[in-house]
Amino acid sequence: MKAVPTACTALRGWRVVITRATTQAAEFATLLEQVGAIPISYPTIAIVPPADLHPLTTALHAAQQGLFDWLILTSTNAVGQVAPLLHPPYPFRIAAVGSSTAAACEQQLGMAPAVVPEQFVAEALAAALGELHGQRVLLAQADIARAVLAERLTQAGATVQQVIAYRTVPATGGADVPALLRAQQIHALTFTSGSTVRYFVARIERECSDADAVLALARQCVIACIGPIAAATARDLALPPTVVADPSTVVGLRDALCAAAARQAAQPSPPPQP
Repeated sequence: MKAVPTACTALRGWRVVITRATTQAAEFATLLEQVGAIPISYPTIAIVPPADLHPLTTALHAAQQGLFDWLILTSTNAVGQVAPLLHPPYPFRIAAVGSSTAAACEQQLGMAPAVVPEQFVAEALAAALGELHGQRVLLAQADIARAVLAERLTQAGATVQQVIAYRTVPATGGADVPALLRAQQIHALTFTSGSTVRYFVARIERECSDADAVLALARQCVIACIGPIAAATARDLALPPTVVADPSTVVGLRDALCAAAARQAAQPSPPPQP
């Protein structure tokens, strides 16, 4: 893990809500604990296999037989779902969105992606791949993935087959974050995808009779998003981000929180009321 920045002393004692799936929260929780923050689990999404595995297994079998030139993976979740169904040698190249996804490819598939864009978004991956005339592409992603990547690849001349690698569903459990928000005991909310934002709002609305008031309290917290897609979703749902991580990784998210906390600590206190 990246060395802890000295500015992160400002996060000591901060209660930081983690909204990502429970199965993915441990690394970020550890990063927060390293700087004295208190991670609070409030999973808004869960990652589950496709309802029907046959399309995925069939597509990956075709890839294994050399019927695709590229396998595109847009998240570590996608890597985790396809890895048990593939084996080397691979007769295709891999393109991945994000350094974490690339690392997962090396660890679980034993193969480094040929293309990883500098910006960890689908649009950047399509641009990095460039002209794909005559290329056959297998795009393995979430059931709720944005359509933009498939559209851009098709525009670049590729023949694209999309397959659902996993489903993103609402989650339950974790701390009683609405109660903590009402008690003004939350310092920051973190979002690692557009779906974590959408399902956070949906969970609050589903579980709280005073949802509008709870969401108003959420807006008073530092809202930290891992990248531009999560940030755009947060803005659309009236949870404007305070900070957006750069790079779009959990380390970048931790560091963005550190910077926000340091700025907040440097602000002069308001004068006492007469």
